[in-house]
Amino acid sequence: MRRGSSHLRQLPFLRYDDDLGMPREHPRARGQQTCAQPVHVLPAEGGQGPRRRQRTPAADARRRTKSVRRVVQEVGCQVFRLPSCRQPGDRATRQPMKVVFAILSGLLFAFAFPNVAIGWLIFIAFVPLFIALARAKSWREAFALGWISQTIAWLLMVPWVVRVMSHYGGLPYITGVLIFVGMCIILGFYGGAFGVLVFRIAPGDEFHRWLLAPLAWAAIEYARTYLLTGFPWNLIAAAIVDYTPLAQFDRVAGPYALAVLMLLPSATICWIIMARPRGMRLVAVVAPVTILCFVWWSTGIVASKLIPRPRVGPTYTAALLQPNISQEMRWDSASLSAIFQRMMDMTDTAIRSGASVIIWPESTVPLSYSSTDFFRHAIESVSRQAAVDIILGSVAEDAAAPNRMWNAAFLVSAGTTVGHYDKIRLVPFGEYVPLRRMLFFARKLVRAVGDFEFGKKDTPLIGLLRYGPAICYEIVFPQIPRTQVVHGADVLVTITNDAWYDGTSAPRQHLNQARLRAIETDRYLLRAATTGISAFVDPTGRVIEELPMNRQGLIYAHFQPRHSTTLYVRFGDWFAWIACAIVAVSVLRHERRDTH
Repeated sequence: MRRGSSHLRQLPFLRYDDDLGMPREHPRARGQQTCAQPVHVLPAEGGQGPRRRQRTPAADARRRTKSVRRVVQEVGCQVFRLPSCRQPGDRATRQPMKVVFAILSGLLFAFAFPNVAIGWLIFIAFVPLFIALARAKSWREAFALGWISQTIAWLLMVPWVVRVMSHYGGLPYITGVLIFVGMCIILGFYGGAFGVLVFRIAPGDEFHRWLLAPLAWAAIEYARTYLLTGFPWNLIAAAIVDYTPLAQFDRVAGPYALAVLMLLPSATICWIIMARPRGMRLVAVVAPVTILCFVWWSTGIVASKLIPRPRVGPTYTAALLQPNISQEMRWDSASLSAIFQRMMDMTDTAIRSGASVIIWPESTVPLSYSSTDFFRHAIESVSRQAAVDIILGSVAEDAAAPNRMWNAAFLVSAGTTVGHYDKIRLVPFGEYVPLRRMLFFARKLVRAVGDFEFGKKDTPLIGLLRYGPAICYEIVFPQIPRTQVVHGADVLVTITNDAWYDGTSAPRQHLNQARLRAIETDRYLLRAATTGISAFVDPTGRVIEELPMNRQGLIYAHFQPRHSTTLYVRFGDWFAWIACAIVAVSVLRHERRDTH
């Protein structure tokens, strides 16, 4: 504070900012009498009375700096509503701004995924939500803000659910919309739980709150993987799968640890805005975060260059068939012969091109492989004559229980059906109805697709290679391919039918999540889809070749089996458990302190 101006602090109509030493609100704006700014005087030479202090370049520089700081503070007050600059009437506008910030965060989150797919937005997507949560007055308000943010995100990310239920499921369009909105509202509860955790973690300590907030998100995503049968669709790690160097950390501790790194920039930005650190305190936080991000990027570059290098061993060629058969064609009994002939012709083409492994998509031929003799004998005959492995998706039935069926992947090797893998993770309301008695209205939807039983074994299929299968939706679960590799899988195989989602963002979202499984397990991924997107993915998550939607064709994938293991394969979700433990301890400490 300058000399000669301390008496102004005693005036009741001036409120000073402790950092700037300047009045926050000029009295003239409130119709009060202004007082002159203090003038600093020095005695004149020779005792001739006072003279004004001479302006110096240093004083001018300080004055300009203070002016810039006042402008920055005013912008902060108007945009971010910082606690240090509350003004009369703020209460009426504060609540709508928090809701707006929560909605903005949901928009940024959704835009990081296909179809918009601006992946880098995920690094700042949580900043508006964190600012809103920092101003929340109760855990209920924090829950509401988190719930709003994630509900908006889900409404924008998965609108294709309506098309599946109404167009293919036979439900009225309005019913499909209502079910879709209800689903998004329920998924939004995870965002609400995240808001409560952030509110409860280290209250009053902005540094530790934003340090632990990314761990809270990792815990929430881990819970979403398992609770209520699990729905790990669009874990945020999938948003950066196109940034190959950054995605390589996924092989260390899985998608949950990668999520923590992805939220660190948002948490750091929010801490800077809310805590307004200065000097060494600012450097002490920003510098380590910057170094961590640099190490994250640079080690990822090295890993992405070294991992795909050829190794000693035989090279195999797999043919991925994409027949481009629509759902309407599959359901038309008159098209059965044409579908079967198309698949056999494509198989013959693959054999003549030198493929030793041929992969059909999920349930391409609308017949049960296990109970249709001519279908099974035809495939076994081709495998025997050409000495190839054929993996195909079909329905498995049990003669002892004719009313039970499984969505399965069969392996035919050396002319014999050597085994099949039954799908473990079924699609809720697509392949089975949870809570059947309560949700009786959804039975019509399931009848359109099939009411399947859950598989129980997650071991590889063994032929020329040890194949780790995953059918359609279950590739989004990190634990299934990991378990396959633990049991010895050399290569990952995923078969799917994404014809349900033609013209939507679902096939691209689905593929991006499958690419993460290749990174986590250090395995090549072979993906065959009925109408697309079929793809050959290397162990770094890069798409070596793909076929776009609605195009018939084959992909020839040349690869060497891999036998290495990653830290994630070896130790599993260890980081997620640590994150859950740290968050739980932090919340319990807060609750105990409040109790006492």
